[in-house]
Amino acid sequence: MLSVVLTEEGCEFFPARNGSECLALAVAKKPDVILLDVHMPGLDGYGVAQALSQNEETSGIPLIMVTGLSSNADRVRGLKAGAVDFLSKPLDAAMLMAKVSSLARLKVYNDEMKRRHASLRTELAGRGEQLQSALEAFSRFVPQEFLHALGKTHIVDVKLGDQVQVDMAILFSDIRSFTALSEKMTPEQNFAFLNSYLSRMNPFIWENGGFIDKYIGDAIMALFPKGSGSALSAAIGMLSHLPLYNQQRKGFGYDPLAIGIGIHAGSVMLGIIGHERFMQGTVISDAVNMASRLQDLTKLYNASLLVSNHVLFDLEDPNKYNYRFMDKVKLKGKEEAVSVYEVFDGDPDELKERKMASREEFEKGVYDFHAGRYQEALSRFKGILNPDIIDRPLEIHTRRCIQALKLGGLAEET
Repeated sequence: MLSVVLTEEGCEFFPARNGSECLALAVAKKPDVILLDVHMPGLDGYGVAQALSQNEETSGIPLIMVTGLSSNADRVRGLKAGAVDFLSKPLDAAMLMAKVSSLARLKVYNDEMKRRHASLRTELAGRGEQLQSALEAFSRFVPQEFLHALGKTHIVDVKLGDQVQVDMAILFSDIRSFTALSEKMTPEQNFAFLNSYLSRMNPFIWENGGFIDKYIGDAIMALFPKGSGSALSAAIGMLSHLPLYNQQRKGFGYDPLAIGIGIHAGSVMLGIIGHERFMQGTVISDAVNMASRLQDLTKLYNASLLVSNHVLFDLEDPNKYNYRFMDKVKLKGKEEAVSVYEVFDGDPDELKERKMASREEFEKGVYDFHAGRYQEALSRFKGILNPDIIDRPLEIHTRRCIQALKLGGLAEET
């Protein structure tokens, strides 16, 4: 059954009849993903997983345990042996392909990073081991993309005051209720948790042509020179992968995570600030402030991904995405309001369908509200309001309309 499903989806499939044959095939074929049963003749799945993880040639291959076992103890045993995820029997074909595709994508990315690092080491070999080690260390703190934007090749080439103005898309992401989560953990556990989370999310940024400007605690700020399409693809990838990560966390007894992402596009200034003795790269722009503000608004609206109208205008085909007009917001000191849209491609299918079904009437209501037609807007919102379904944006706009009508046309600012 696995062979049929995977072959129809374009995968190349290598079946193994027992644990020993699996180990030999893994070394010979170097697959992108291994689906590993627990109960097998001879060496069982736990033994195979441990052997694969201890072999340098196969340690980087993601393992998915295919099992009917459901206890946390069995799952923890599998994770400790080297598995990264689980599939429970009876198997769901859609879940199978989602997990295989996600892990295969991460495997391809990791292999490419290894290849690039090997290439970099070869290039720097002639400069001496000391210089090579220094450059590799510095590259962990200053993204190569940042240097290239400044027209520099290596970190040693930059000087105080180097700067450039470019158009980019800016992505901010943040973990919801991180403070409450961190209070339950020791400092060591906090850092282990953050590094585990970031190792899952960062590849979606890099493989879509973005680079990370900085970490702010649990928050990520990333820049995308290729524009809004690459930033949106990264955000949707992060949100789509989150349920798989939460499933693994559940196996260890951890609470699930929720994140919010804001994206804006515009002109930014990249440059080097500080002192000759200590300098760092930074980004200065109202566009950065707007992306951060959009991320903050995801908490208010209980949305996963909010983008500005500048992002939609920057896309070759906005209709490739599922989105709805959400609101208009102003930055402090700015006269012009920015239209805000919710992109919900990363939402579960059922929630996505509900939002698409009410999208047209909801957007008309938001337009009516901002045009001062509060009664018309309220009628539209009440027409699609369902007491059995929580829709925070709909509830907020309904409350604003009622407030505006009570105050004679004055509504609260976003």
